[in-house]
Amino acid sequence: MRYAKYLIFALLLVGNTALSDNSISLVDAENIVPNPLRVGEKLTYDIRWKKIPAGKRTDWIVKGAVVNGENVYRIQSEMKTRALFRLYKFRSRQETHLHPTTLSPIRFENYVQDRKFQVAVKIDFHEGKADYERVSRPNPKAPQKRETKVLEIPPGTQDELSIIYFLRSKQLELGETYFFPLLAKGKVHKATLAVERTEFVKNKVLGTVKTLVLRSSEGNRFWITDDERRLPVKLEFESKRGTVVSILTEVEPEVEPAN
Repeated sequence: MRYAKYLIFALLLVGNTALSDNSISLVDAENIVPNPLRVGEKLTYDIRWKKIPAGKRTDWIVKGAVVNGENVYRIQSEMKTRALFRLYKFRSRQETHLHPTTLSPIRFENYVQDRKFQVAVKIDFHEGKADYERVSRPNPKAPQKRETKVLEIPPGTQDELSIIYFLRSKQLELGETYFFPLLAKGKVHKATLAVERTEFVKNKVLGTVKTLVLRSSEGNRFWITDDERRLPVKLEFESKRGTVVSILTEVEPEVEPAN
């Protein structure tokens, strides 16, 4: 069983593809003013596989912090399988630190427990390169396996968590396709997102809201509110084992539902 891995990787929105001449760099897209990101924002998602409650994910902008002498946003994300999936224990804890102006990552950390398998990843971002470290073990009693390398990265490279917030900060035009470099699974991907359409979505927290529907080159879809908040409200992913859907269920601080 690899259900939880599908849940996590669906949120990456990774897509490797040949870029068309009409693709636009997300790095060069205009920023939303004022920035929709707010310290203290906490978003909780229910994750369902074939309509079965499978997991829960919480993302929050914890507070400002200082990393390598830089004032940054500190953002955390946690995901775990629900009791129904207790025979397949999966937990993930991610943390990224973003430059408050460019929203470029400065440091990314990820810890995953997949049943007995454990892995911890740490990435320090610098201009033109990233220091990558991965420490894993197949079970708690096994010796650690450590991998380190220096990766060349293009300007604007994002990590698996920071890309969600970087995306939220950008003006997105209907019908356009955007590309961006994404460091995931130990290498830099050429990821793309197309702004496919607008759609009204009914959400128990926000009410009925107008959203932009984004589609990755791998076919994953991502719904984000078409307003100044740019809240991610839904993600849908088709796997070989069935449809995985992630729905926003809680927003802190509370917001008034749309009329």
